[in-house]
Amino acid sequence: MVEKKMKIAVLMSTYNGGVFLDEQIQSVLSQEGHEIHLFIRDDGSTDDTLRILDKYTDRATIIKGSNLGVGGSFMEVLYSAGRDFDYYAFCDQDDVWLKDKLARAVDMLADYNVPVLYASNQMLVDQEKNKLGKRYSGNVDCSCQQILNSNLISGCTMVWNRELNDLLVNPECRPSKDLLHKRIHDVWVAAVASTAGKIIYDPEAYILYRQHSNNVVGVRKENIFRQWKKKIDDPSLRNGRSDLAKELLEKYGQYIQDPEKKELLRTYAYYRNQLNYKIKLLRDPEIARHSGEPKLQLSVKIICNLF
Repeated sequence: MVEKKMKIAVLMSTYNGGVFLDEQIQSVLSQEGHEIHLFIRDDGSTDDTLRILDKYTDRATIIKGSNLGVGGSFMEVLYSAGRDFDYYAFCDQDDVWLKDKLARAVDMLADYNVPVLYASNQMLVDQEKNKLGKRYSGNVDCSCQQILNSNLISGCTMVWNRELNDLLVNPECRPSKDLLHKRIHDVWVAAVASTAGKIIYDPEAYILYRQHSNNVVGVRKENIFRQWKKKIDDPSLRNGRSDLAKELLEKYGQYIQDPEKKELLRTYAYYRNQLNYKIKLLRDPEIARHSGEPKLQLSVKIICNLF
């Protein structure tokens, strides 16, 4: 157990989250064992969120901004926090943290001096915090290919060290706005850690992950037809996997030591322009397993340059 108090920057983005916000902020400020610095960026709320945030101006850094969307807002508060902390953590607006959530993460991260990301399970609860069970029954696949296809680790459980943070906030390595429209902050951070660093996963849960009708991001999955309709209606949502891989190569290629990971990223990034990569994707049996989508659907996406 880490006995020295560490400085931890907790990074929250809010948007019309007034219903549960007070309780979540209190659970963050009540974390035990370490020195907590809470940064909150409001993404253009129109409910009573700003009124609630005004109560915490002496205990948190409050940033009021225009609407960037969930991914852009979280990355903006990350960039605003600075580089003077030992650890960093994302935080949603509507959950409840158990008092030892951050202490547990720090204990598991303490022995690493390379870029490393911690993520954990979640205890699903309803609006009244009645427990519905853990989100996952065991360990979670945190491989690069899994994250490229369907990230399974949630931003609200993520804690990372200064070494990884230095990579994330480097102005030359930041994700584009277009990518954050397709793949939000937690996918980007997980992808960077899986390629240029390391991910450690904790199957225990230290967060009450509230499920309700107004979740900005939650565990519910859209059906296939709705996903396809969104991509047909909005071309900017297409090729999320390949665009993610391309930006990882462009911005973190020098940090990726594993040649197999580099080749995997090249295959995803350039399949639209190189027939050998397209054939390789079509023949890869792992893609369907990692994505959870039917093989036929994935094949159509690859052939039609929508992957």
